[in-house]
Amino acid sequence: MPGPVLLSSIVHAVILPATPLLVPGTVPGLRTDPLADVRQAVSAALARLTAGGRVPLVLAHGPALRRGRQRPSLAGSGIGDRWLPDDARRHWAPGLPAAGTGASVALLVLADVLGARAADVDVLEVPPSSGALDAGSLQALRAADGLVVAGGGAPGGLETAPDALTDGVRAALRAVGADAWSAQAQEFEQTHDHLPPRYRVTTLS
Repeated sequence: MPGPVLLSSIVHAVILPATPLLVPGTVPGLRTDPLADVRQAVSAALARLTAGGRVPLVLAHGPALRRGRQRPSLAGSGIGDRWLPDDARRHWAPGLPAAGTGASVALLVLADVLGARAADVDVLEVPPSSGALDAGSLQALRAADGLVVAGGGAPGGLETAPDALTDGVRAALRAVGADAWSAQAQEFEQTHDHLPPRYRVTTLS
């Protein structure tokens, strides 16, 4: 059962399971939508995070340090752009660099909440190393009006849980004082043979 959520607190960050299954229509072979309840919890958490016109920063794992505007693409997961929701695709200029899978999932679910304003969201991708952040990245993190953190370990790494965080992402969260924030987690058990046993959506307040 989902855990309690403190509705009166200000949300500083949302950690979501950055699986393409969160994006409707990207896995047409499944007859049912296995992550509908997870998506609903993510959308509710993001609505709180973005309340009052806040535009957050997306924080995600990437092969190299990179920040700025990016467009969503799930090509790295073998999903062509034609499967992305039409309403979401038109928000971003095609000439923007493509974000990695984790950041792309975060951008696409943000589009469900922010609409066209999702195109104003900056992305910070950090490599696995905990010492990879530079001065510009630290400044962007500390100036961010909330964080959307894409969970999921590095491809080929030992951490494969959908809410796993690499050392680089953890270091970025520590840099903004997340160790002092209160965490509220909702867990959703799964019974599908090809899915992890559970997904977790965490808000940090």
